[in-house]
Amino acid sequence: MDIAAPRRRFVHDMLFGIDGSGWHQPELRDGIGFRRSGPGRLSILRVALPAGSGQGEAQLLLLPDEPLPAPALFLNGHALDAASRRVGPCAVLDFAWDEDAMPEPGLAEFWFLADRMEQVPAPGGGMRAVGFRLCALSLEGVGIGPTTAADAVARIAGERFLREVLSVAPGRLRLAFRATEGGRAIEAVAEGARLGLTPVPELSIHLRTDGDALHVRLGAPGRAALAATLRGAGPLVLPSALAQRDSLLLARFLAALPAAYAGWLDVAMRGAAPDAALLAAWRRDLARLARAAECALALALADGPAIFATDPASPFAWPTGG
Repeated sequence: MDIAAPRRRFVHDMLFGIDGSGWHQPELRDGIGFRRSGPGRLSILRVALPAGSGQGEAQLLLLPDEPLPAPALFLNGHALDAASRRVGPCAVLDFAWDEDAMPEPGLAEFWFLADRMEQVPAPGGGMRAVGFRLCALSLEGVGIGPTTAADAVARIAGERFLREVLSVAPGRLRLAFRATEGGRAIEAVAEGARLGLTPVPELSIHLRTDGDALHVRLGAPGRAALAATLRGAGPLVLPSALAQRDSLLLARFLAALPAAYAGWLDVAMRGAAPDAALLAAWRRDLARLARAAECALALALADGPAIFATDPASPFAWPTGG
């Protein structure tokens, strides 16, 4: 007899604390808890998920005679097809995702783009912009689950090494989107960035797509630019002028860019009506860049013990330039 693959169900009740942005404070109506989306059209919810495909439901509270809402859904920058149905006082959005949307376990980022907004009285006076009412998000993923205890020592040792010897901080991003001939570009400045123990107060970051290639250039005042390139599913090509430790610090920094982008979204999308497709395309590109950077790190660390003798206090040796 065939045994079906196990599915673990995760239920996230919006009445309690959440990780995300673009939501008002929790409310109760007829004993049902929910959060209104807003004040912008894009609302973000981050939840832990195993790797692989899965399916889910979003339960939205409706008022009598209210039409079914139809927010657009994204998971880690991948658009999800959702079917809406009415169940009692709620609308249920059914959706599913494939392995491309969740290639590895970790924090999954769900985006909800409201199809309509309205102005309603705010508690304490004034008006506020609100969208749909999300009660709960139920998710079922097919995955291997948490790693076994046999992997724990290697994971703890590896994470401690990265934190102590190859520590980086992407800082707080300021972004501007640009259109280029045949592609897209981002011009960004990272405030408070750090490579190892070396602070880079005004780190400029330029990302540009060209077909399936992603070009990255980092610069700092008085320093030569550092360039890295990722083509398709190929390896990440890092600058050859850097020492091995500094090359790995750069890879660690690139791997941290999706988290910095998420932090920018939380601030910049408040009250905004964004181009969700553009934001999602960059979310996928940064995730691809991060995976390639992590692969470069793994290969270098597996190559020999020299990097383990690195002095974490040594400064990042940025090439000089005009």
